[in-house]
Amino acid sequence: MRTIQLLLGHRSLATTSRYLKVATSTVCATTSPFDRLPLQSPTSICSAPPSVS
Repeated sequence: MRTIQLLLGHRSLATTSRYLKVATSTVCATTSPFDRLPLQSPTSICSAPPSVS
């Protein structure tokens, strides 16, 4: 938490903790764009070996 306090430039740890409470609830409620990507099996990603010329 001290690192975040320094990065945000807060003098008071209480100020940082207020921001973290808001950030935590917001982040947890947000859906990641990666969750919307279709799932692929590892075999379908690399189904054929690369050809050598």
